[in-house]
Amino acid sequence: MFDLDLHLHSTASDGTLSPSELVNKCAENGLKVVALTDHDTLDGIDEAIGRANTLRNIEVIPGIEVSCSWNGTEVHILGLFARLDDTRLSEYCRRARKNRLSRSKKIVERLQHIGVEIKFEKVIELAGDAVIGRPHIAKALVDAGYVKYPKEAFDLYLGSSHSSYYPSSTISPVEAIDLLVESNALPVLAHPFRSKVKSGRNPIVNLSTLISELRPRGLQGMEVYYGDYTDSQINRLSLIAKDNDLIECGGSDFHNSGNPGEPQPGTVGPPIKTFHSLQERLK
Repeated sequence: MFDLDLHLHSTASDGTLSPSELVNKCAENGLKVVALTDHDTLDGIDEAIGRANTLRNIEVIPGIEVSCSWNGTEVHILGLFARLDDTRLSEYCRRARKNRLSRSKKIVERLQHIGVEIKFEKVIELAGDAVIGRPHIAKALVDAGYVKYPKEAFDLYLGSSHSSYYPSSTISPVEAIDLLVESNALPVLAHPFRSKVKSGRNPIVNLSTLISELRPRGLQGMEVYYGDYTDSQINRLSLIAKDNDLIECGGSDFHNSGNPGEPQPGTVGPPIKTFHSLQERLK
């Protein structure tokens, strides 16, 4: 088991455990430091930190996962040590929530057009107060009996190669880096390679070009130890990180989604020295 997991999701976005439940699970699994990195929101951070303070055997890094688009590819940037009181970041989250709602409605309409009978009201109900996303649509597809697991929903309906897919109205990676740097957060490039568990996401093509654009803007790290990455993928990413003076980050990207083989908190992650390296970059 590992001590550090820098990529976790709660019910504030598309995870199924509340921030408190997630922190409990991480502590039970032996983790010492974790980052809550919900999609385009900081809403779960206070609860997570409060629970960690009560437990006293685990630390929570406030984080966010910012959705971006680069040359037609979906790219995610983690912002670690995010400030909850930053007005620019809060405004971004407000806009992103609105855009995600509009996108989700369009995806449901496209599903209905091909004969998949789910209602947008059901997706809204499943999301509750969370920032809505495709995983909520996937859950609606599971509940309606179209698929058995959320992963199947992405494989069959929601991935970028399918007719029901609708691209998100997101900012560019450069804009995301600028936003996070201005907010005094540390930007980390998330999951650059393909993952079998996350089959609905394409790998970043021309990764070296993207890094060359983002490193001068303030990119500080890259996920190397991620989810179900193979040893070969990890070794390749480690070399790229070292060549570009990027901190080797990573985590489980745990959502408690119910997908077979989903990596659990504490089963994958970078060494604890990564946490100290990130702290040094904050100074």
